[in-house]
Amino acid sequence: MDQRMIFYERLGELKSLAEEYENVLSKEQVREFFSGTPLEEEHFELIFQYLEQQKIRVAESRQEAERIRQEQEAGSKSLRLYLEELEKLDEGGEGPSGEVFARAVLRDEDARKELIDWYLPFICRLAGENESPEIPAEDLIQEGNLGLLTALDELEELESAAAYQAFLLNKISRAMEQALLWDKKEKEFGEKLAGRAERLHQAARNLEEELEHKVSAEELSAFLDIPLEEIQDLMRMSADQIGMKEDK
Repeated sequence: MDQRMIFYERLGELKSLAEEYENVLSKEQVREFFSGTPLEEEHFELIFQYLEQQKIRVAESRQEAERIRQEQEAGSKSLRLYLEELEKLDEGGEGPSGEVFARAVLRDEDARKELIDWYLPFICRLAGENESPEIPAEDLIQEGNLGLLTALDELEELESAAAYQAFLLNKISRAMEQALLWDKKEKEFGEKLAGRAERLHQAARNLEEELEHKVSAEELSAFLDIPLEEIQDLMRMSADQIGMKEDK
């Protein structure tokens, strides 16, 4: 099998391994995983960058990796306790009064704090419903809180308490949606990049067969009519230096 294809298969296996370790690996684990392959330190640096882009933490040591996993577990427990404490704020209430919103429009700090306390349970519940391995609830809560603070800064006089509530809820929801959308775009970009890199590899293989030698990035650029800089960027992002001739 082609060396590059083996590399990509191994990269997929590495992502599966990361899931077993709660998406936290040490650099030592990564190096051990690729032991026996002709990878140099510059290739490992690219692999570490790729893993970080895939939301997989790369720690300097096994001890640090274990500490990060423990912190993540503690964070999840803290979130559950936090939700339990905040839940009582939401029991039996009909929402803030129009008078509280009116004072918030005038930048009254007590009114703003009351609104922040009131909407925290909603933000936490919404984050819990939308969390994923890529975006944990803690990150979505932060996005929701920022959306709420932005909404309070933009708050203007409206006709009713219901209108105020709709405005704030919309801002909170949109802030979380934007975070989720950005994550989706990052994934799609990664998939698109992987597809372009694979097409580059196929073209390199075809050109190697035709020329009967390992092709350089410069030769590949001329063959594909793609700027040399773009070829080099794809090579760097996909660890494609393996098996390719260096340009002189």
